[in-house]
Amino acid sequence: MYFCGWDGGGSKTAVCLIDTDGAPLANASFGPLNANGASPERVRGTVGDALAFMKSQPGGLDACGGLVIGMAGISNKALSEQMYTYLSEGGYTGPLSLLGDQEIALAGAIDGPGAILIAGTGSICYGKDSDGHPFRVGGYGYLIDDLGSGYAIGLSILTAVIRALDGRNPPTRLTSLVYNALSISDIPALITWVYARTTGKKEIAALSRLLLPALEEQDSAAQSIASKAARDLADLAITGLSQHHLIRAELALTGSIFEHYPLIRSTLESQVYAALPFIRICTPKRTPAEGAARLARNQASHP
Repeated sequence: MYFCGWDGGGSKTAVCLIDTDGAPLANASFGPLNANGASPERVRGTVGDALAFMKSQPGGLDACGGLVIGMAGISNKALSEQMYTYLSEGGYTGPLSLLGDQEIALAGAIDGPGAILIAGTGSICYGKDSDGHPFRVGGYGYLIDDLGSGYAIGLSILTAVIRALDGRNPPTRLTSLVYNALSISDIPALITWVYARTTGKKEIAALSRLLLPALEEQDSAAQSIASKAARDLADLAITGLSQHHLIRAELALTGSIFEHYPLIRSTLESQVYAALPFIRICTPKRTPAEGAARLARNQASHP
């Protein structure tokens, strides 16, 4: 018997199999599973490919003691029904749970009470208290939340450029970086790009990569943006941990912002330690896909 976890993303889906003792058996990667970024045909194809991988294991699908799939937007009823349909079409009829991507990330990141702070295109703090009850802070979408995320940083970069060009703020290196990245040379072209139908959350979040070269040149606007991102992310973690009395728990940090911006990470760590000095900040112990597989195993043990 084996247990399986899927980490379904917008560009790829990681699959992990573990045995009854929790030891990893096999890993694989397939196409996108996020219906917001891929066509139904591609999602169906990914499900089929992942199930084919499971069928290739000793005992095939019948040997799977449980499957947990984590992906963004799974609370959407239409999306979850779509997944159930594709899995049924592929021949999977075993134990199944569809969870949010933050849930499997936490299961892989730490053991016991604590939280994971995720900062990528979006941002969220998700955790479990000492009694195993889940909690979340943030993660309500880019229109009203996701502070400290790649999108928020990209938007702040655009704001800094406009304010500098207007003369409301001093000149910033971010202006030339944005112009070069977008192959434009003036404000009208920038406004046209921002409000074009083809410009969305992903495109604005991609501008966050321009922060690093500006920080390396000690640009004041870039430093202000990095400081705000660190404060906003620290606020998510401090709020969640303190409200649930987790003063000695683990806090795992993950996501592209922490990977690519050491200044944001170090500033955040200082602020978290100042508020909660006994918190243990760490990197995730396991992948989200392995976290999903471990959840499948736990659910089989405690139905």
